[in-house]
Amino acid sequence: MTRISPPPGQKIIYLFLIFLGGFILYVDINTNNFQIIKNGFNSFQISTHFFIKSFSIDPIMDFKNHFQFKNKLIKENKELHTALEKSYVEKYLISQDSKFFKDKKFLEEELDQNNLNKPFYMAQLKNLDPNIFNCCDKHRIHIQLLTKSNESLIEGVVFNSSGVIGHIIHEMNYKEVMLLTDVSHSLPIKNVSEDFYCNARGSGMSDYIICNYNPLISIKEMEIGQNFLTSGFGGIYPKDIKIGILEDIKVIDSNNIELNIKLSSNPLDSILFGVINF
Repeated sequence: MTRISPPPGQKIIYLFLIFLGGFILYVDINTNNFQIIKNGFNSFQISTHFFIKSFSIDPIMDFKNHFQFKNKLIKENKELHTALEKSYVEKYLISQDSKFFKDKKFLEEELDQNNLNKPFYMAQLKNLDPNIFNCCDKHRIHIQLLTKSNESLIEGVVFNSSGVIGHIIHEMNYKEVMLLTDVSHSLPIKNVSEDFYCNARGSGMSDYIICNYNPLISIKEMEIGQNFLTSGFGGIYPKDIKIGILEDIKVIDSNNIELNIKLSSNPLDSILFGVINF
């Protein structure tokens, strides 16, 4: 049989709890005797929240901030490295200004960044296979200008912070550069005293060019350590730019002596290049 009302005992308990609650509320309002309990409860809440946050949310936020900070540092490092490489390339150009631009009117005043923007273009490396570069006869790289050029840069001289590395032979999406070491490349050079000239060809090795001459025709005696410069002939490279140092002399036969010239420049030194249409 289902009861429709609570028994007398339950009513008494219910009324007792109501009176007890009211009494506690009255005492709390008038005496603040329960303030310590309240403070303890609030402290427990705060401590629990801090503890849970310290072991759940904070590690996630710390990892996120660390990751973002690390990415920011990597980005800033790349930007600083690029700016440093660019300054090295510009420094090389300015140090050679009298040779690169000896017939240019805009060098009547000191070369600064604004002047450099006219004849000088910065480019970045887009493709270079180091395995082919170190083993094969065809030495080419592809570069992309960092600023737009409205002029053709075919036969434009390409250099980096260590010196001249070659010239542009094709223009498509990227500029194709034939390096000095390409076996198809020929570079008119001379010694410092200007009593010996030859056309140096690429050796197919990463840092050498080769010059052959007939000792019966040229009586000039070669010495290890001699500096070789561009002669200015050929219409591509400016005159008096240092190319390299004579490192080895090979006597092929009585009519042929081979000079191995170690280049001053290396296209692997940086990913930024300068381009000038001389």
